[in-house]
Amino acid sequence: MAAVMNNTVGDGNGYFGDPNLRSEKSNTLSATLNWRGAGNSWGVKATPYYSKIDDYVDAVQSDRMTNTAADTHTADQYNVLRYTNQDAEIYGIDLTADRELTSNAWGNWGISGSLNYTKGKNKDSGSDLYNIMPFNGSVALNRENNGWKNQIEVVGVSAKKDVSTPRNEIKTAGYGLLNLNTGYQFKQVAIEAGIDNVFDKNHALPLGGAYMGQGRTMSMNKEIDGSSNWGTAIPGAGRSFYVGVNYKF
Repeated sequence: MAAVMNNTVGDGNGYFGDPNLRSEKSNTLSATLNWRGAGNSWGVKATPYYSKIDDYVDAVQSDRMTNTAADTHTADQYNVLRYTNQDAEIYGIDLTADRELTSNAWGNWGISGSLNYTKGKNKDSGSDLYNIMPFNGSVALNRENNGWKNQIEVVGVSAKKDVSTPRNEIKTAGYGLLNLNTGYQFKQVAIEAGIDNVFDKNHALPLGGAYMGQGRTMSMNKEIDGSSNWGTAIPGAGRSFYVGVNYKF
């Protein structure tokens, strides 16, 4: 079987395993701090965390001739990698907040938001871990009135610069999206509709992996002229419309 057919992580590389891999062992320290105002008029929640992972299953570039770790790193192309046990750490913080704004003839208005930061590091190689979401956040204006719920949401994702070196993980640019949502609840029936990515913003998904969907992008090998097919990230969805109905028995 070709090594690229063993890829289950979406980075475009070829993989072969190691029957002697050990199970990962992790220890996590986490806490949640929750503040609420009088009458639940506002709230803030913070969850910091730290995980130490022994025998983390990562990957190293492999020398095809000797079936051992490669002496030098080959960048800007897809490679054959070998799974291996190494030590790692993952830490970060999740923040959420909400606040009531006002109540008037148009309904009850409020604002909510979130911020998320995660860092993953391979303690043996010094490389950043694969598939770690960059700093991101969202803020939404919410309205409720007699069964109607409406939301205007802005989502922001920073550029992905911390990438896995052995896997030649693809960096992605930051982006911002506007989403709209409306819904109505009537007894057991809830109807919802919305538009995601209202302005049809072209963006690449930080955790989407490598695009290998057609033509030469489906090959991890270089072209005859020596050029590489490496470096195209999976694009995010364009402007999307959705409608849903939910009935509770």
